[in-house]
Amino acid sequence: MDALRPGDPRAIGRYALSARLGAGGMGQVFLGSSPGGRPVAVKLVHPGLAADAEFRRRFKREVEAARQVGGFHTAPVVDADPDAEIPWLVTAYVPGPSLAAAVAEHGPFPPVSVLALGAGLAEALEAVHGAGVVHRDLKPSNVLLAADGPRVIDFGIARAVDASGVTALAGTPGFMAPELISEGTLTPACDVFALGAVLAYALGVRPFGEGPVEALTYRVVHKPPVLDALPAPLKGVVADCLAKDPAARPDPAELVGVLSSAGHGGAWLPPPVQDMLTQYHVTGATTRPPANDVTSAFEDDRTRTAPPPDRHQSVRFEASVAPVILALVGHALRLFAGIALGLLTVTTAAGSVDSAGVFIALMLAIMSVLAFWLVREPVVWMLPLLNALWRPCELRVGAEGLELQYGGRRVHYGWHEIGRVVVRRAKPAGWAVCVFPLPGTPLPAARGPRTPLCYLDRGSGWIMVVPVHRLKGSRKEIEMTLARYAGARWGGNA
Repeated sequence: MDALRPGDPRAIGRYALSARLGAGGMGQVFLGSSPGGRPVAVKLVHPGLAADAEFRRRFKREVEAARQVGGFHTAPVVDADPDAEIPWLVTAYVPGPSLAAAVAEHGPFPPVSVLALGAGLAEALEAVHGAGVVHRDLKPSNVLLAADGPRVIDFGIARAVDASGVTALAGTPGFMAPELISEGTLTPACDVFALGAVLAYALGVRPFGEGPVEALTYRVVHKPPVLDALPAPLKGVVADCLAKDPAARPDPAELVGVLSSAGHGGAWLPPPVQDMLTQYHVTGATTRPPANDVTSAFEDDRTRTAPPPDRHQSVRFEASVAPVILALVGHALRLFAGIALGLLTVTTAAGSVDSAGVFIALMLAIMSVLAFWLVREPVVWMLPLLNALWRPCELRVGAEGLELQYGGRRVHYGWHEIGRVVVRRAKPAGWAVCVFPLPGTPLPAARGPRTPLCYLDRGSGWIMVVPVHRLKGSRKEIEMTLARYAGARWGGNA
């Protein structure tokens, strides 16, 4: 949470604003208070979207539908003005960690907690679908954990952004139903599929594995889920939810009955996660919420701000020089091989001056091309690698964002510039820390000798910050640190 900036409004409608919660592709989110003093989350739509007539039409329709959603396990829309010069929307403020943050920090939930989680989420979907709304993007970061049960946020509204063409198709790989991926068919059954994937996630299982988006979506559409590690009775419930045929999936009402009857009373959250809730308590909008991972009821992955308790605290990952040394050795061997082949080509050409023939000429041409190919990469990359060995990289993850130092350079991405941070496979880096920038964030150049790290993958739009193998620390340690500081921006393994 950040203080209001000089250009920020101090009030929207009848709601007084006290802090900035975040900004994203759809707009800005502020902490506000109602006339009666209740804390609320106020989202002000981005001016670029406000000028889009199709967005306004869809936004108005989705807001009206969302206002009809009730129930104990949703964060209600309490006010909106879709016709304002800059449209805005207000929801109840729900302080609490997301399921994604809780699992990243404390590991999988026990089955009894997941049964209670599933019953609450099924009840939330029952209320959402009863109002004629399809959530479309149910996932761990859109599930908030409160003492009295889970809350589903962000239902329906993302469809208005889809219509504008500003963002990609809503949905998260691994949680999108196969018919939504292959045909674009959107029905309430899509949310049931996502619910099954969320329950598996809470138990520490990825039914369709991990890896590149393309491979993940292919497995969702064409491969059966792998559920061997799930305990009974959740294994059967998750399998039913993940059926390829939408008609074969249970409806939320059936799931409420099955999951609630299988559970039992008592505290529904595991003790470590229960302890997390004390960090999120807010007595009112005029009381500044704790600084770590504040989550509002209407923020999406791109808009939530989640700084830790100590804004000056950060975690430092030093460089591992072993990968650089191995790369240098590999490039050196390749350079020597290229030079040797080049000398052999020259010697052969000199010895065959008097002998003419198509075969000799073709062989010499192939040898020359191969020698050039072998030498080119080492010549380009040897100096940057030596520089990396002399001045190794260092990653800091803290309250202000990510900071990478390498080769005498310093690159900083603040949380207000990051829509999503993940550890994903990036060619040729392997597993790497990557961020998806928010609109307006300056973009780095594509990969090259001057940008071996912090480069833009133009095909996907992700910024590859640093490969995991270049840092001292396990992939799990890096992921847990990112989840702690990024909060709902943390996207896990994409």
